[in-house]
Amino acid sequence: MKIQGFLYIVGYSLLYFLLSTIIYFFSVNSGYNGLSLPIFGGGDDGQFYYEQAMKFANGEPYIYTSIHIWVLGGILSLFKTDSVMVLRFFNYIANIIILATSLLILKKIVNKKAFHMSATLLILILTFYPSLLLNSTLSIYRDIWIYTFYLLSLYLFINVFISNGKWPRTFNLILLVFALLMLGGYRKYALLSFLIGSMIYLMLKQMSKKKIKLYKVGGILFIGLSVFYALFRDVKLPIVGLSFSDVLQYRQVNLEAGGSQMGISLDHPNIVLFYLNYLYSFMSNFIGPFPWQVTGGATLILMVTEGVVFFFISIYLIRRIKYFSNVEVFLLMQVVIWFLLISISNDNFGTSSRLRIIGWIPLIIIFVKHFSEDMCNKKEKLKYSS
Repeated sequence: MKIQGFLYIVGYSLLYFLLSTIIYFFSVNSGYNGLSLPIFGGGDDGQFYYEQAMKFANGEPYIYTSIHIWVLGGILSLFKTDSVMVLRFFNYIANIIILATSLLILKKIVNKKAFHMSATLLILILTFYPSLLLNSTLSIYRDIWIYTFYLLSLYLFINVFISNGKWPRTFNLILLVFALLMLGGYRKYALLSFLIGSMIYLMLKQMSKKKIKLYKVGGILFIGLSVFYALFRDVKLPIVGLSFSDVLQYRQVNLEAGGSQMGISLDHPNIVLFYLNYLYSFMSNFIGPFPWQVTGGATLILMVTEGVVFFFISIYLIRRIKYFSNVEVFLLMQVVIWFLLISISNDNFGTSSRLRIIGWIPLIIIFVKHFSEDMCNKKEKLKYSS
């Protein structure tokens, strides 16, 4: 990348570091131990992770919810400290890995003449992606590492099964297994989503000699989901240990919680009603909240800063979908599976803003690739016509 691109990377890195540092000192001065800001209200999962990590580091009984507690506790033990800032810096490293991995995936799909423009645009979007910025700097949440290992898994899978990387395939495969183990340790259903998407891709790749057809992907997903809903909704899935019915009941319990809830019920014996509401839930998690779903300042800000932007990006990608390469089809497939899964369980806009980051980073990568190539092609046409 040129010097301008390097400066954008520095800008991204500084913004995330400075925001996390400012929040830390403001939180300390407010008596919140550097973990979060009191102005946001509600509970702070970071407080729980910190307390359990401290217990793990001191050899005391602790509550295990994810590998994040072991990792944070190991860092505190290694550096013999109880400093929250050390843990914040550890999470900050994940932001750098996310940017680097996103650029590596982009390099796999974009042509050389458009790489600089697309990389610059990607850095700018990730720099000012509100939910990514807030969820990786407000506290020591595990979410940032879920995004990291998901993206790393995408990149390594591409190197092993779709497009050869610089390193030997065996080395990439070993790294992929490690990334998947860490992904499962941080969030089991993220691992489940990745495995489902990968298996469907590999199956279709064996069936298709050249390019994977998206209508085949849609057909398999529709038939598979219909059969599962009708016949196997009470069967507990491996990895997550939950059945379809368990997830629907969990969603139903939180349905009337108020606040930023979507208020969409999926627990219907009629499969037609289920699909109608499921589509509504999918779109709400994907690009919501819609204007009629705005219930306050938080949902209004979310709609303006993300929902509207994502809507126009979606329209652009739909128009370009016939030009997607196999790598882009794989990324899109992973995104669809992810949103299909979270749309079953999640009925809250605040939660969706965190969860959909996994799905939107790959879509942003695809978007900047096509947008930049379009701009480069238009410049060339103008150059030759003048």
